[in-house]
Amino acid sequence: MTVSNSKKLFKASLWMTVSFGLGKVAQLLSQVYLARLLSPEDFGIWAMVLVLSNFSLLFRDSAIAQVLVQKGLDDSKLVNTVYSLGINISIFLFFIQALAGLPLSYFFKQPILFPLTVLSAFIFLIGAGAGSHTAILQRTMKFKELAICDLLANFSRVFSLVISSMLGCEFWSFAIGEITMALVDSCSKRFFSRYEFKYYLKLERNKINEVNGFILGVIGSKIAHQMNITGDNLIIGKLIGTQALGYYNVAYQLATTPAFAFSQINSRVIFSALSQVSEQRKSLIMIEKVVEYYATTATLIYGLAFILAPPIILLIYGDNWKQSISICQIILIFSYTSGFVSILAAYLLSMNKSLEIARIDWFIVPISLTAYFIGAQIGGVQGVAIAVTCVMGFVASSWYLISACRIAGVNILALLKPALMPTTAILIALATIRVIPYPHNGAIYLQILTLVFLYITIIALISKGHLPFSIFRRLLYKIGL
Repeated sequence: MTVSNSKKLFKASLWMTVSFGLGKVAQLLSQVYLARLLSPEDFGIWAMVLVLSNFSLLFRDSAIAQVLVQKGLDDSKLVNTVYSLGINISIFLFFIQALAGLPLSYFFKQPILFPLTVLSAFIFLIGAGAGSHTAILQRTMKFKELAICDLLANFSRVFSLVISSMLGCEFWSFAIGEITMALVDSCSKRFFSRYEFKYYLKLERNKINEVNGFILGVIGSKIAHQMNITGDNLIIGKLIGTQALGYYNVAYQLATTPAFAFSQINSRVIFSALSQVSEQRKSLIMIEKVVEYYATTATLIYGLAFILAPPIILLIYGDNWKQSISICQIILIFSYTSGFVSILAAYLLSMNKSLEIARIDWFIVPISLTAYFIGAQIGGVQGVAIAVTCVMGFVASSWYLISACRIAGVNILALLKPALMPTTAILIALATIRVIPYPHNGAIYLQILTLVFLYITIIALISKGHLPFSIFRRLLYKIGL
């Protein structure tokens, strides 16, 4: 990876991170307001809608349009065929989700779910074709513009969500926010892309066959992944109840916020960059550096999040949400390991191995659903959280690592070694903090200082000075300091 490409990737990642961070801050502020205005039952009802809507989102045109990032834009007929296919599928998804809202309401015995699901289905009509414009921005490495689009969409969602809830819309506010976000996202990406697609009513079969395997693999992988990450909501909502699902949903969102930020970088920036690298040796070098960057920075972030979870949840959401604290801390472990999974998935996808990714994800489905059910029966909500961490954390990341190395023909130590040292360092640091007696006043600040000091010291000793100082020097160099 050349110095210029390295700087370009860093700036692209920085834009995506800043955009995501600002959007999340705005979303967090709105959640503070909503958590004090709405009840856990209201959050639980919307979480039930998400079981269906999140599943429908897997098939939208943004998933299909990833083939344009991997294949390129030279073949205009292929580009327009993928665009047209995305439009048709978006219209189809609108009707499917609207109709599926009725059995969903019967399943959870909540009649309000039907009209709420129908309203949220309008995002498919509004966003039809936006996925192809997103792919254009990714392939041309216009991540600054893509970050601006995401930021505008997130702020519009938060603004409409808060305003509608102030007007007394209750859980309807969530659907209003999603529709507003889809409208702003679609318009802004069309504006920045400025790519003139042509819609084909009759699709060219040879062009569909050309990308059929890639698209089927992407969709198949997303279906399996969604079953893995939403099966917990389904089981909690059915077996334990809406209030428990509300506690779990808030904790899950907080714990997975860093993971989602990293996955945005991996699925957009890293995937786009790797798709334009022809030599496998260069791709491997790039992935090793990405794993090293992620492990070094993410371990400290998640370590701090583990310490800060109790005071932050109580401060933001109030005493009524105490049950979310332990759930959040458990899910943080899964969230950390999911970052490695998204890096490996981007690596495989850039090599046109979408079908292999789908096979990996489908292998985990029966294990995860069984574990969630057993966890709910034995330990309630916390039992499900532990099951998520064990299966989607340890099992999934291990299986992805083994499979990725086998498919790519890479020595497993090449990808494992950069992750082991930071992980070991943060575990030792957290274990040490647990046994140190701190004074009651200012304990949290002392724990933070101790964690940072121990982490830097331990990782420097284990790596013989290579980490984390070399990472910091590279980052400073890339931003011109």
